[in-house]
Amino acid sequence: MNPTLGYALLGLLAGFASGCFGIGGGIIIVPILVLLFKIDYHIAVGTSLALIIPISLAGSATNFSLGKINWQVFWACALAGAIGAVLGSLFIQKIPALYAKRAFAVFLVYAAARLWVK
Repeated sequence: MNPTLGYALLGLLAGFASGCFGIGGGIIIVPILVLLFKIDYHIAVGTSLALIIPISLAGSATNFSLGKINWQVFWACALAGAIGAVLGSLFIQKIPALYAKRAFAVFLVYAAARLWVK
């Protein structure tokens, strides 16, 4: 498959998942970039974070037009989240990719199990 077509399909899948479930970057983009496209874990995380911008803007505009945004939650999380993103980006660069991938996998399994049970 042409890599550009594969990336476009990945973007479509991530955008659809983001619109439906509020997910996409970490849960879909990172594993697919690492496993299928053989992109380094740290590069996949950075690329995924950059992709959040256009994907979330499109989804946010749609939800804004539908009146489905809680602005109090938005502002509190946005300000703290920006700080956390800087700290997390600096932190993860110090962790070897193997350990970062394993920690990420544990988090995904834990999150899936919690969602399944609840």
